[in-house]
Amino acid sequence: MREQNLTIRKMGIIDKIFGKNKITKPLLDPKTQSFIGIEFAMYLSWVEETTKKSIMGKELTRRIELFLKKEKEIGRINDFNEDDVTMINILALSSDIDRAKENRKNNNLDHRWPKMEEHIGLKKK
Repeated sequence: MREQNLTIRKMGIIDKIFGKNKITKPLLDPKTQSFIGIEFAMYLSWVEETTKKSIMGKELTRRIELFLKKEKEIGRINDFNEDDVTMINILALSSDIDRAKENRKNNNLDHRWPKMEEHIGLKKK
């Protein structure tokens, strides 16, 4: 009984520190998340190579959200939530950057990334 009370008290401390997080289920299927994550890994490698700057962190999250909003707007996806954005972010960042760069170059994909930036509203046509 004492161990149970101690566990409950520890959970209360965790809730105070981190807040009570409601667990939600991602709305996109894992296959879609994976494909978008791979796209963003290649996009990240292109951005870093062409601008010599990194867009990790809040900027990457913002661009993923812009992309998903546009995809929802044009009907390619039904909906998405914060968990989808987080998963895509993790997939992009955990990808092998050298392999993404190699894949980009071997398949002549660099023409896609300026179009993607137009698609999400970062650049005008």
